This record gives sequence, structure tokens and C-alpha cells, in this order.
Amino acid sequence: MTCSLQEIFPQMAHVTLYQQRTFLKTDSPLTQTVSRISSSSSTPSASASSPSTAQSTSSEDGASPLPFSAIPGPRGVAQWPVLGAVMLFKPFTKFTPATAHQMLDNLFEQYGSIVRCQLKGTMVLVRDIKDVETVFRNEGVYPVRPSLQLPIQFAKRNRVKDGFNEVQGEKWHKLRAPLAKRLARVNSATYYMRDQNAVADDFRDILESGEHMTPEEMSDIFFRFTAESIGVVCFNTRLGFLDADLSNRPGAVEYLKASKALFRLLHDEIRGHSILHGLYRNKTYRNFEKTQLTLRQYSGQELQKAGNLLKQRQQSGTFDPEEPNLLFSLLSDPNLDFEDIRNLMNTLYVAGTDSTAKSLQVFFYNLATNLEKQENLYKEIIEVIGPDQALTPEALARMPYLKAAMKESFRMMFPNMGISRFMPKDVVLSGYLVPAGTQILICSISVSKAYFDNPHQYIPERWLRSEDGKRLDSTIHPMAALPFGYGPRNCIGRRFAEQEMYIATVKILQKLKIGVKPESEGMRFTYSVFVEPEKPIAFTFSKR
Repeated sequence: MTCSLQEIFPQMAHVTLYQQRTFLKTDSPLTQTVSRISSSSSTPSASASSPSTAQSTSSEDGASPLPFSAIPGPRGVAQWPVLGAVMLFKPFTKFTPATAHQMLDNLFEQYGSIVRCQLKGTMVLVRDIKDVETVFRNEGVYPVRPSLQLPIQFAKRNRVKDGFNEVQGEKWHKLRAPLAKRLARVNSATYYMRDQNAVADDFRDILESGEHMTPEEMSDIFFRFTAESIGVVCFNTRLGFLDADLSNRPGAVEYLKASKALFRLLHDEIRGHSILHGLYRNKTYRNFEKTQLTLRQYSGQELQKAGNLLKQRQQSGTFDPEEPNLLFSLLSDPNLDFEDIRNLMNTLYVAGTDSTAKSLQVFFYNLATNLEKQENLYKEIIEVIGPDQALTPEALARMPYLKAAMKESFRMMFPNMGISRFMPKDVVLSGYLVPAGTQILICSISVSKAYFDNPHQYIPERWLRSEDGKRLDSTIHPMAALPFGYGPRNCIGRRFAEQEMYIATVKILQKLKIGVKPESEGMRFTYSVFVEPEKPIAFTFSKR
């Protein structure tokens, strides 16, 4: 999905002494941002969209909160910096970084819905809906979250601006605001539907003729589809990633390779496989720098082409400033320089490839292993647009089962392991006083029996609404499943991510039935940067 990368990066990893010292330096920009926000008396305790306005530093019953040190969690040496994090994984437990989501489940089973532990420094894990509300209510207008060091070091060493995901505070807001303003338009995503329908047609044709593809090759096709689809938005053109022969487009090939490599390298940092890139240009950093330079060069060329076309249209009087073309709108904004626009488009592009590709595979897997639900969705599609028509905004509005089916897939297999925030003020969570500056990890509650009946079953019907707009299952809390986050720092590319997946699903099901080969039945899912199958899924796509 097209989410900002740091909104959805799992923060659990093997943590080394170097990482913790680097992360917790008192003079680091992140620490300074948290401190500045914490001490600011003008920072409001809630945004306009806050779910509640209750006091943040008193218990529900008015009693004095319990101290931070009393929060349940591993004790003794398990609370020591560095060692405490290491002890959560093998050889001290059965868990690995890939199964960190199971490790979190285990902590909650042992200690309850709030846990204090050592991961990337001292962290508080929450899985109670009231605590989730409290965190989002008190995150402030400039929510602060962790940043990765590789992109920060790249910007510093190459003397370029920090990327969209690395900036904090007012700098982050200043960069996000122009994009958020444009993406708030109702037609900001639907403007690209025609071109993305064509991309999805090519995707379907490849899958239909790909009966001899290996699971690895098929997984690559999913990535190439999402890269091509979001490229239409970011660069106003087809990049050709779904072409049968890419040999005549070496630039596009290198860009595609760099896009894939980026996630592998960030994954190395998250897992603690690269720990010294902040001190010198180690192998991981050198590869990351090469990848970033490739992405910047290619995207810069595409933006220059778009800029030249915009000038031609302006000179000929054919440019409409109200046209909901995202790139043209940004390029014509005098308050944004070329580097700002490149940062924004690269962020939207990169975040809209790997995450969306993997979420789409998860969705197709749920449909393939729940054929009755797949058939219900197929019938809705045929009833609304038939077997050949393109998906339009009007048709999408008449497909509640499609939306429910995808939302249920997100619920069952959350795209990431949690949403992380540094609290800018003291808050009370589950009756414990959590001081300002503490890092909170909001963990998925979407498979909890406390909030969903039959949580491990794929039941799209739980999200359907009656004719008067009320959800048929009125017991579901509105914040029980937040795959795109919440509040000022939610996923800015949500509409694009959802639209890509809607169109792909409709186009595939119009003509094909999705299945899986026996070796992929009972597939287990893990987390690297995003949720992914333990091994590539052996899908089948057969004609209807």
C-alpha cells in the first residue's frame, strides 16, 4: 500500500549497542524534536479529528495512575538496554525477527494488554482499544516516529534534503501539507482510473498466460504491476515494467532493480544486519547509496519530461490549474522546489510498490482459500459492470462486497506489525503513567477475540452496512482495524493503494478464478518490512 515507509516499518529487530546509542543520543534530531514538542505549551492534546477529549493524565476512575516502572513486562536483565532486546529472540526464545509478530503475541499473552520491554530502547506495547485512542488523541499535530539511519546518512553525505519519511515536526508538516491538500480531493485517485485499468488489463493477461511461471516469477509480476500502476500517478506515464521485453529500456530495468533492492537494504537495517553505516560507508550503505542515486536519477529524468510537457501546455493555454493531475499540480506550485517534488514522488512511488504488491498477494490468497467468498465477490462484479467493462468511480461505489472483502483481508493479516509514536506529553495507558518522550508501539488488535467474533476466519460480511449506512455488525469498534494508520501522520497514499488493489481484483475476477496449488495451502505469513508469505505463493489463475 502507498503508505509513508516509516508509518509501516516494524520497529522490532535485533538491537545492537551501536544502534541504541545512535538512536538515543540526546543531541539527535529525533530526540530534539520530541523534547521540543514535549515542552511546548502550545501543542494541543488532540487534533480536530481526535476520537475523544478526555484528560490524558488521570485514570478513568479518577484514581492516581500507577508508576511507569509498574507496567508489566520482562524483568531483571530483560530490562537492560541491548541485552533485554536480544533476550526476546533466539537462542533465548523460539522467536526470530521474521516471527517478531508472534513474539509480540506471546508478550501480550504473558503480561496483558500493556507491556514494557526493551526493543529499540525502552518501549511500551499497547493492544487495548482505549489505549489506542489515548495515544492517537495525544500524539499532537506533528506526530513523531522513529526514522531509519540509512536514508538519513545518505542525505547527509550527499548534501541533499532529508526524505519525506525522515523529517519531523514542522519540517515534516511543511513538506506533507502540499501533498495532503491535493490528495484530499475526491477525484485525486479516480483521475487515474482509466490508465490504471489498462495496467491491470496487462497484469491479468500475464497471469492468464503464466501457468508455467514459478511462484518466484509470479511474485515478481505482482511487484512489477504495482510499480507500473503507481508510476502512472507519480510520473504521468507508463514506465513499461509489464512489457514482455524490457531489454530496450535499460533505464527502466535499473530503476525497477533499485526499487526492489531498496527494501532489502532497509530490511538489513531493521533486522540489525547492518549496524555501522552511521560511522563509515560499509557495504550496506554503499549499496543503499547506489540504489538511491539510481532512483533519484531516473525519477529526475521523468520529472523533467513532465515539467517540459507542463510548460508546453501552459504556453499553449491548454493547461487547466484545476485539473486533478498530482504531478502537474506540484510542478506548478511556486512554493515547492524540484528537490521537494522529487522527494514526494519518490516516497509515493517506493511506498506504493512492495507494500501494495504484498497486500494484494495476501488478498488473493484469502480469496483463493475461501472460494465461497470469492464467488460472492465475482457475482457482485458481474452484476455491476459485467465481464468486460472497466472499473469506474460510479461502479466502485456500488461494490460494497469488494470493499468489505479487502478490508477483511487487511484485518486478518495486518500489513505491518504496528504503528510507532513518541508521546509529546505524559499520558495514562491502562492506568499507568507513561512519561513524555516514551516510544509507544500500537500493535494490531484485529485478530483479538475481545474485538471480533471468529477472528481467524475470513468473513467479509462483518464489514457490510445496511441501507441506512449502519454496519451490520455493530459491535466492531471503529478503531479496531487501522491498516493505514490514523491521525495527522496516517498513510497519505491510502486512496491510491486501495484503488490499485480494487482495479486489479475486479479485472482478474472478471475473467479468471484464483486458486492456489496444494503446496501453498496453509501458508504461513511473516514480516520483513511488510507482511509477506513465508515463501512465494503458488497461485493458479484459470479461465471462468
